Amino acid sequence: MLKVLNKLMDITLIAIAIFILVSIVFLLLFLFKSINKKSFRAEDGSVFDSQSDLDVYQNLYEKTKPLFSNYDEKGSAQQILGFEKSFISKLKTEGFSDLQTLVKYRFQLKSLSDLINS
Repeated sequence: MLKVLNKLMDITLIAIAIFILVSIVFLLLFLFKSINKKSFRAEDGSVFDSQSDLDVYQNLYEKTKPLFSNYDEKGSAQQILGFEKSFISKLKTEGFSDLQTLVKYRFQLKSLSDLINS
């Protein structure tokens, strides 16, 4: 009986050791992969996995930078990049709460979509 119990404990100990060893190997592989992963950083701090994603973002960032600046500093200009200040305000803070507002700004939404997708 004692021999069976000792053998069972040995098997349990070996199983635990194998589980720990496999866990350590997977952890090391994950850490190694994370360390070697090359990332690309935009000028505003955004991080991307590929150079092409970074290039698309940088191009779009340059095109839309005026939309995200403080447009109160621009004096009495009623439009920024062809968009009404009220549209930009809705876009950045208020949102489009109903269908009537969406319909009112549908052409500016289309223009923004075209700007983003070009």
